[in-house]
Amino acid sequence: MTSWNAHDACADGLDRLTTLAPDPERAERLRETCRARLARSRRREARAAVIIGFAWLVLGPGVVGAFCVFYAAMLIATALRVFH
Repeated sequence: MTSWNAHDACADGLDRLTTLAPDPERAERLRETCRARLARSRRREARAAVIIGFAWLVLGPGVVGAFCVFYAAMLIATALRVFH
């Protein structure tokens, strides 16, 4: 038996297989599940965007401001020790 004949035998076996038809009810359930997951994901992303926006608008400048105040206080303390 040559490789060509083996290929023909395999192709004949594939021709005898029946095609699988999708179940419309199951497909609709799957679509509903996917839509629900996508909606939940969108809500989570929107909530995360609000939290990240808060962090950038409030916490970021607050941390930078606190560092500046700390730096100025240390600068004054050092100047008083040097010149006192």
